[in-house]
Amino acid sequence: MAWTLAGWQRGDSRHQAAEHAPSRGWAAGPSSAATQRARRRAHRDVLSVPRARGSGGGGGEDGGPEDGPGGGPQQRARQPAAAGKRRQFRFWIDYQAFSSAGSAELIERALVAVGGVRAGGPPKLDASTGAKRDDGVYGYMHMDSWDLLWSVTAKAALAADLLRPHQMLAIVPGLLAVSRKTTLIRSLRDMFGDAAWGIVPRSYKLPDELDEWGQWVADNPGADTGMWMLKNNKQRGTGLRLVRTSEAFTACFETVSRPDLPPGVRLYRWYLAQQYITRPMLIDGRKFGVRVWVLVSDVAPLRLYMHGRGLVLFSSHRYDAELVGGTDDGGSGGPAPGHVTNYAQNENGDVWSLVQLAAHVGAAAFSKLWADMCRAAAMAFAAALPRCAEVMEGVRPPAHSCFQFFGLDFLVDAAARPWLLEVNATPSMKVEHENPNVAALIGAQKWPAVRDMVALVGIAPQRFEEGGAGGRGAPDRSTPAYALEELRRRGGFVPLLHLLPHPAVSTTPEAAAGAGLLRPLPWGRADRVLRDWCKGSREYQAAAAEVPALGSEAALVAT
Repeated sequence: MAWTLAGWQRGDSRHQAAEHAPSRGWAAGPSSAATQRARRRAHRDVLSVPRARGSGGGGGEDGGPEDGPGGGPQQRARQPAAAGKRRQFRFWIDYQAFSSAGSAELIERALVAVGGVRAGGPPKLDASTGAKRDDGVYGYMHMDSWDLLWSVTAKAALAADLLRPHQMLAIVPGLLAVSRKTTLIRSLRDMFGDAAWGIVPRSYKLPDELDEWGQWVADNPGADTGMWMLKNNKQRGTGLRLVRTSEAFTACFETVSRPDLPPGVRLYRWYLAQQYITRPMLIDGRKFGVRVWVLVSDVAPLRLYMHGRGLVLFSSHRYDAELVGGTDDGGSGGPAPGHVTNYAQNENGDVWSLVQLAAHVGAAAFSKLWADMCRAAAMAFAAALPRCAEVMEGVRPPAHSCFQFFGLDFLVDAAARPWLLEVNATPSMKVEHENPNVAALIGAQKWPAVRDMVALVGIAPQRFEEGGAGGRGAPDRSTPAYALEELRRRGGFVPLLHLLPHPAVSTTPEAAAGAGLLRPLPWGRADRVLRDWCKGSREYQAAAAEVPALGSEAALVAT
């Protein structure tokens, strides 16, 4: 049954997380970045042959552009609209790469609202049967058919080094350094050492750090909470097993087979062991998690924001620290239900806004919680910068062409301290709940975040027209003047740049060591100029000091 909120609709389909598993890649063995680019260009040239007008394959559903797949001649550069004609740009959403048909519905709505016209890709579901489709057609295969590509990381990355100067890509190459469970931990630990365990729960990569894990448990019996969460890279609250310390060093050796492996070859099931927070904050006896959205609007120089909206997602069961799971739940191996707050595992459960959480815990406690979440987010992305710089150097996309919208998941403990658990590279923005009031609440958090993301990044037809992104007549997007323009169209986003280590104390190994960092950060001159501007700008300081959820409920839910 469909419902409508502020002019948008959603179908009645199951909620799923958006991020898709990485593809296998193009080459069987190692190769240079230049070789990989040449292979992708050759593959793209074969797949991007223009087809006859009206031949199908994912053209616009509302009388949109008739170029590229399903349309007529393709264009290599965007031209200014003729006088009197509505200015437009073409976007491509790889719906079939997402787990759910509704994951990107709000993205499409926001792009259409600012002049976007859908050029592809094929829909997730068959219109007549409702069955999932797998056309094998993705945006990176049709580089001439779009101005903006929205896709999962594995598919979008294949387009990164083929971008034209006018195009935009909704991922930042290299930020996989935080958007996988294992790489998030590695990036934080490589940058901050043991201080990382103030941002995320203490964690060990398996099986590489098994001995180190065992030694820590042996040396620190008083610091061990007695339980560990074993994780792999599955999504939607799956791929988890909660075990007591006494069982952990047996459970971590579990193996699984896979159809693509030779007979007899098995893989370790668990990639990560993470200390479990046994004393979470409870509301009505139930554990909850907080989902917030973070935007990287550019990386040269880096600009980082967190949105004031968010979701408080409750477990559907009461929390019982003694009920672990595994053999306790009939042998399924997963944690007992009261331990998991992921929405996909608690569909149609209770959901709050951040305003409701702030009202429950009080203004002072929420202000501290908000500040701690902002700082944790900033530190996570700071830790990713060295790897991001390496990847960007190899890919070399056009300047200011990449941005990314993330979903961050926090657990709040009994002392009101947030712990970062996961960074989702393509968070699902689907809106679904059996209770229309709760569905409306979810939509009232997600839609402003998506709408404000489009506005802040400056996605509009003129950006894609000739000279609109890096050519003559385009603004210099590396300056404080442009950062101020961006700040003024931020909507509900709060800037986080001031929370990152300052370039003056983190660019050289010696300076970084003095600031408590294990490695320097790859700041450039533009980063330093921008950070100095942040310190001296009253407008920036006022924006950074905001705690949006402490405003009036009417102001926060207005659209």
